[in-house]
Amino acid sequence: MKRLAFIIVLCVALVFSIGAQTNPQQKPENIEKNLVLVDKPQPVPDSMKEGFETITPENTMSMLTFLASDLLDGRDTATKGYEIAAEYAASLFKLWGIKPAGDKPAARSRFRRMMRGDRAEPPQPSYFQEIAFRETSDVSGSITLNTRKGSLDKTRIFKSGVDFSMYSGTAGTITAPVVFAGFGIVEKAAKWDDFKNLNIKGKIVLILSEAPGKDNPESPFQKIKELKDKYFPATPQFRMFRRGGFSKIQEIMKLEPAAIIQVQNTGKDGDIYKQLAPSSRVYDERPPSIRRRLSIPGMGGMMSGRATSITITREIANAILENSGQTIDELKAAIEKNLKPASMEIPGAKLTITSTADVKLVKCRNVLGYIEGSDPELKDEVIVIGAHFDHLGRNGDYIFNGADDNASGSVGVLAAARAFAANPVKPKRTILFALWTGEEKGLLGSRYYVQNPYFPIAKTAMYFNMDMISRAYDEQTFTRMGRMFQFPGGKELMEKIKLPLFLTVNFTTGMDGIVREANQYVGLHLFLREAQEGRGGGGSDHASFATVKVPYVYTMAAMTSDYHQTSDSVEKVDKNLFTRACQLTYLVSFAAADK
Repeated sequence: MKRLAFIIVLCVALVFSIGAQTNPQQKPENIEKNLVLVDKPQPVPDSMKEGFETITPENTMSMLTFLASDLLDGRDTATKGYEIAAEYAASLFKLWGIKPAGDKPAARSRFRRMMRGDRAEPPQPSYFQEIAFRETSDVSGSITLNTRKGSLDKTRIFKSGVDFSMYSGTAGTITAPVVFAGFGIVEKAAKWDDFKNLNIKGKIVLILSEAPGKDNPESPFQKIKELKDKYFPATPQFRMFRRGGFSKIQEIMKLEPAAIIQVQNTGKDGDIYKQLAPSSRVYDERPPSIRRRLSIPGMGGMMSGRATSITITREIANAILENSGQTIDELKAAIEKNLKPASMEIPGAKLTITSTADVKLVKCRNVLGYIEGSDPELKDEVIVIGAHFDHLGRNGDYIFNGADDNASGSVGVLAAARAFAANPVKPKRTILFALWTGEEKGLLGSRYYVQNPYFPIAKTAMYFNMDMISRAYDEQTFTRMGRMFQFPGGKELMEKIKLPLFLTVNFTTGMDGIVREANQYVGLHLFLREAQEGRGGGGSDHASFATVKVPYVYTMAAMTSDYHQTSDSVEKVDKNLFTRACQLTYLVSFAAADK
């Protein structure tokens, strides 16, 4: 397998609008109280000991090596490699006596059994929750701008991939007038509404990215910390291109525009062209990039597909605004000077947006199994342990094995399942083990589950999420994290922490106690980060559960330069940290299920 970094071409519009996997949190008042430093682990209580002892470096690494092998072709959603991984996980569940929690047999199958006179026990649910996806690939298109002033008509044509970047939920043609909606924001806290007295339904909306007042401390989007974190994250250069957090584009789509076109708040047209232009530094033969997106038809929200959103240059924006007598930068300057919206209908401007795409239906699956709780009453309540099973797949000879992202978290689920199954004492509540599909495509598998749960969401007491738990911090990655989370005294803090044992734990209110208790028996150095109220906490699968008010704990190790690269491979895993992270999952989940 060639070990060459592969640049994923993502829609520029989403870079400015999607949530990061680790959104900046409020600066802790006292960093010390957020640290849990255990150097001498205590003996594990007898009630959990036998299960705990099954989680060894040999066992975790053997499972990881298979899941991150070339045989699985990077486990992309709805591919053969992913299906092999799913069958592997299901076979282990069955071997360990984990009960299936996937789809129940169809009524037609039961009817056929009756017609055959088959009196055997009815078939059990499978380990698979099947999902039908709409796959969209090879999206391209054009924009035709028609401006009319008096008897004079002008027509200009722009091409996607050259003049603009396009994200289109469907193929087709849209023709509509254009309205300017400022920054496209509605925020009651700032008394700001770019859509007041502006009807955008069925129209094409032109907006600026981010929010007004980026460099103005008097702007409400700077004064109000929640809004500053929302629209101007502290370290955008480290934002991960994942879904799940706040999306301005998605909020605007609720108003049913025909399409959204966006201009960068800051920067130059050259920045877009640099991103659109292919790299000239690769001299060996490389396969063409295949842009493949998935959505879930028949379901609301982000899963059902998106309206067309496009990032355009200032050149195109100024051509659209020609009849208004103002440029995009003049409108931006007026908004930021007055700190008031300047939305308007754009006279005489009409756009025709044409997009083409290859669209088909494909299937993939979540893998689900459970162990029933031991308490007659509390067993109806459920603790879910989950991780995303998918990764980026392959592109020609370039295989994205995803050892850390997220074969590591997936092994965490499998290791916990084996431990619970092997332990003679079962906790009071039921434990559901979940391996999600489609996380890399927008948290699709976990979002589908919370709308189609095997156990009622109202009875789901906690969700434990693992994403990228196998790479140890070094001085560089720790310093980077310190900038992201605004740690004071980075060097001094680093001296107190054993970086090879360091793990971040995100949690909702009330979950930190069981984490502290469990770590006494594991011996990790933890930094606990409580999620801000009302925010989903980022773009991994815990965000799906946060949206339905399920408390969560989410562990993650170091973010490295191998993220989403072909270099995310098994030999770079720290097996000691990785195994201890899996042990922590088992003990925290056991405690939550047994209290």
